[in-house]
Amino acid sequence: MATEGDRAPRLLTYYLAQGLCMGSLASVITLLGDLRDEFGLSETQVGLIVGAGFLTAFVTQLTLARIADRGHAPLMVRIGLMAAAASMIGFAASTGFWTMLASRGALGVAIGVAQPAIRRNVILADPAHTGRNLGRLGVIEVVGFAATPAVTALLADAFNLDVPFYVLAAVATATVLTMGRLEPDESARGTRTTSSLQLLRDRVVAGTLLLVTSQFVMIGAWEAVWAVSLVDLGAATWEVGLSITLFAIPLGALAPVAGAWAQRTGGLWLCVGGMTGSAAAGVLLGVFDSVWALVGVSMLMAVGGGLGFTAGLYAYSQTVPDDRQASSQGLMGAFEVLLAGLTSVLGAWLYDIAGRLLVWTVIPALTVLAVAAGMVWRGVRTTDGDGPATWRSLPGRIR
Repeated sequence: MATEGDRAPRLLTYYLAQGLCMGSLASVITLLGDLRDEFGLSETQVGLIVGAGFLTAFVTQLTLARIADRGHAPLMVRIGLMAAAASMIGFAASTGFWTMLASRGALGVAIGVAQPAIRRNVILADPAHTGRNLGRLGVIEVVGFAATPAVTALLADAFNLDVPFYVLAAVATATVLTMGRLEPDESARGTRTTSSLQLLRDRVVAGTLLLVTSQFVMIGAWEAVWAVSLVDLGAATWEVGLSITLFAIPLGALAPVAGAWAQRTGGLWLCVGGMTGSAAAGVLLGVFDSVWALVGVSMLMAVGGGLGFTAGLYAYSQTVPDDRQASSQGLMGAFEVLLAGLTSVLGAWLYDIAGRLLVWTVIPALTVLAVAAGMVWRGVRTTDGDGPATWRSLPGRIR
């Protein structure tokens, strides 16, 4: 049995793999406005490119996540990183809409394969410190998401739009070749062949899932229109990259706090407050016309997201048994990208026809609606007893 000291280096490899996946995604978001201009894409085509990645991640996580429950998480992480490298090469070699669509789809596959395996190991490696470890995972995700845009923008300005993608492909390939043996977690192995969708038969699981994934209503629209909005306001590529880095700072800073808080309290009400606050701040993105005012608003949104999502991730992890963790995380990831994919296309379409004001009136309203629906679905009466025998109960479980 691994001791707590043994678990730290084992989890570090998984943290780094997640950070690299998020960094690859951030590079695409950073350069999306420039790619639109270079290839003469419409806003709707940009939305479809973003949506393609969400769609492939949805299908991949829904169908393949349970393989990680059978002890194959290390292999899935390696495959995911190689798919990310292939995606980056695809973007570098793109000649127009269809090649970018395929490359974004490949990146969705990469994240869809790797993420459930990574989350399973982080959740189960040390159950007494699950909240803390999820917070650390959140920090590394944010570091990857925040640091990459600045580097991407600098490389694009110094050379061209292809170089950042080639660099990321090289880093992902080198990581796979040098990471050594990945240790799987020591918890129960899954033997079930039923679909992850069967988990939705439990109202607590289903309601918590909708509550936590409500953040991706905002994220989908944000990814589709953020860089484009700033470019249309006259922002340079380096400003777009820096804006994404600044957006990510509160996410990373607050994730460990939220994880520890959730471990003590169950995390549901912190999740509700964070998601609702983030949506309320998002309305202001349609009000201001200054690049740096919008950056400030995005950082305020990130405060709510940093607290709410990490707390929700912990709460959701406590609603299923150990042998279904990767399946449940795959289900969660699938619904994350489903919501984000739909709202990326919706956000791009709204921006195309009426600009930011309409986008950031409709999208926050849909987010609050999703939060409310999740709470109603799972129920709002606090009970002290255990839930159904199949599932682990939450502290102060809301049913």
